[in-house]
Amino acid sequence: MQEHDTRPKRKTLDPKLDIVFWMLFGAEQNRELLISFLNAVLRPEVPIESVEVLPTQPERLAASDKNISLDVRVRLQNGEQIDVEMQSQRRPALCERALYYWARMYTSQLHRGDQYTALRRCVVVLITNFSELSSERFHSTFQVRERHDGALLTDHLELHLLELPKLQEALDKNDEPSLSLWGKFLSARADEELEQLALESPVLKQAKAALDRLSADDVARLQAEHREMALLTYEAGMAAAREEAEQKGMATGMATGMATGMATGMAAVLLRLLTVKFGPQPTSVADRLEGASQPDLLRWSERVLSAETVESVFSSG
Repeated sequence: MQEHDTRPKRKTLDPKLDIVFWMLFGAEQNRELLISFLNAVLRPEVPIESVEVLPTQPERLAASDKNISLDVRVRLQNGEQIDVEMQSQRRPALCERALYYWARMYTSQLHRGDQYTALRRCVVVLITNFSELSSERFHSTFQVRERHDGALLTDHLELHLLELPKLQEALDKNDEPSLSLWGKFLSARADEELEQLALESPVLKQAKAALDRLSADDVARLQAEHREMALLTYEAGMAAAREEAEQKGMATGMATGMATGMATGMAAVLLRLLTVKFGPQPTSVADRLEGASQPDLLRWSERVLSAETVESVFSSG
């Protein structure tokens, strides 16, 4: 007999979705939350008291924006910069990407005629909803050190990786309790967990209130749904592409499989969205989606959230 999940459905937005994390921690009114989180991750000798959030908002958020970087970039009073990003889904070369983010920040500090002494430390903080490293450590920190004696070459490069699936290890060891609380907030699967955390910590009480306000914003919910749809479409397409490429077993198969698989994945997700919003769809709709081009599928996907009827999704206007 199949067991059903009897837990109440979550009403708040999930901060593990990158756009929700970005809207929550990048908002001006939530500056105290961002500062608390950074202090928990970096544990600086002198606590961070104020930050300037640098503009990184993309011009548009649509289904085609699956590869856009939704990072929160801040500058401290001493000129140091920190880039924080939530990775909800696995992407190739994550560590190389982290190093690229750091290099982009570091080199952007100098202009023609500037001295190297003007350079300031740059830090990248990556939070993943999957396990990336082979170790069991929840919070990993990387610096530039001499291989034999561990001497620090410079503190200008620092990378932090927080792997949420490994949070229990930190909780068991009571390691970094402040950061572990933030890990519990990000990892919470139900609103009841957030309510309990709000009772345990004043700052998480503020965080829950901020998340409640964000979740009540219709525009924010629409953006979150749109972003999640884009990521689901991308993942479904990549999975189909890999399967077809493996079956063909040749280089050309990958190119063809990528195109066909992406369209197949987009069609599958779009059919699911139509079913959820408008009810079960006739075979004719599934057939139409199956034979559609990627541009048509993308256009229809962008209409789903605001459309009032199925016909308006497929209208030519």
